[in-house]
Amino acid sequence: RKRIHIHIREFGSWSEQFSLLFRDYLRTNEDDCRKYAEVKYDLMKKFRNERDRYVEGKEPIIWEIMSRASKWSQVTGWKPGKTDM
Repeated sequence: RKRIHIHIREFGSWSEQFSLLFRDYLRTNEDDCRKYAEVKYDLMKKFRNERDRYVEGKEPIIWEIMSRASKWSQVTGWKPGKTDM
């Protein structure tokens, strides 16, 4: 059985803005999208039954990508759009 995680964010919150920026940036940057996917799959294999360690393992790549996403948002004038719901 496949596990699914649903993330709920408060409208207008920092957490929502962070998630939308991360999503939108990855949709425009193939290299970072691929890199993030590779890290996630490696961590999934390594920590299959250790969710906390999997989540902790993603933190460095998330912050690395968010640094570039922040710069990208300044250059492009990014504004948060609609969620995918």
